Order: sequence, then C-alpha cells, then structure tokens
Amino acid sequence: MNRLLKENGRVLAFGAHPDDLEVGAGGLLARLSAEGAEVTMAVVSIPNNTEKRKAEAHAGADIIDANLFILFEEKPLRVEDIPMHELVRRFDQIVGDTRPDLVITHSAFDLHWDHGLVNRATVSALRRTPCDLLAFLSSPEMNAQSRAIGQCFADITSTMETKIAAIKAHESQVAKLDLDSSRDLARAMGRISGYEYAEAYEALRVRV
Repeated sequence: MNRLLKENGRVLAFGAHPDDLEVGAGGLLARLSAEGAEVTMAVVSIPNNTEKRKAEAHAGADIIDANLFILFEEKPLRVEDIPMHELVRRFDQIVGDTRPDLVITHSAFDLHWDHGLVNRATVSALRRTPCDLLAFLSSPEMNAQSRAIGQCFADITSTMETKIAAIKAHESQVAKLDLDSSRDLARAMGRISGYEYAEAYEALRVRV
C-alpha cells in the first residue's frame, strides 16, 4: 500500500472519540498529509472532560497536519447515545462537504461498541460515494483475534515519531494509551510486511 492517492487527494478519517485516530491510523494520516493530501479527521463525540479533550484533539490534528471536525461537541456524549439515523445524517453531511477519495474508519470487528457503530454509519454514508475505504483497530493489542489485522499494511516508517507525538498530545489519556505498545505493535506489523514500522488495515473497498 505504498501509493494510495493521486497527488492532492482528499482523505476523510472517522474516529469515535479523541485519540482513536491517532492510535489506530495516525501514522498513515500523517504520511498522506506529508505527501500532499488534504486530510480531515472527524471525531464523533467526546464522552467526558469536554474542553480538555477537545483541546487535545486539536493538538493531535495539528501535529498530523490535518483539519479537525468534532461532529457532536455540544455536551459529553457517547456514540451509542446518538440515534443511528442522526449519526448517518451527520456523516452524510461531512462526506458531501469533503468529497473524499479515501475514507478511513473503525473496523466492524473492533471490540469497542462505539467503534462498531461508527463503522456502520460510515458504510451507510458512503453508499453512493465512489471512494476507497479502509478500516483500522484503534486498540489492536486488545483485538488480536480480529480478522482486520493484516489484510493490508501501510508503511509509516517516516511518520512513526509523528504518530507518537500526536498520541502524546492527548495528555489526559496517555497513561491508558501505552506509547510503548503503539511503537512495539507498529514494529511488529512492519516486521511481517517488510517495513520498519507499519499499520495494519482491512480493505473494505479499494479501486484499481
């Protein structure tokens, strides 16, 4: 997966909460941005500590050099609190606004319920949109049996440190995120895919 986009392509990534995208796809998003893509990170909701986590989300997106949208930022909220029809409506809106060539979202096989809901809303919102679609696990070390791991790999050797820095931006969550685990996992994915560091994805739709 060395070349995903034509020059100046548009990338839209959906994450259930602040930090999910940095942990699961931060290396690839940073790489695509560095290669000239317009990257948009769409965070669905903030479950707690709203102002602090909103500031952290903006800091993480700045490190990746991506635009950031928080879809439901009015009050603390879990994705499961949002009716699916409203979730899809908001996803439809941002897909229409960004017109992405590539969309990256949570895997349906992620063990976190909110993450699976984001996957369902993404697939529904893309029903008429011709774009590539990849899925990631934001906590791969806790989802070792998922079949999403290893369908395809993205080389993130050049942006591994950017990924770590973007995760660190979520200061209120760092104690739970385990930076060493993120680096070790990327090294392991790289070892089995021929890169120094890599992220693993599930290819839901890839146009050739």
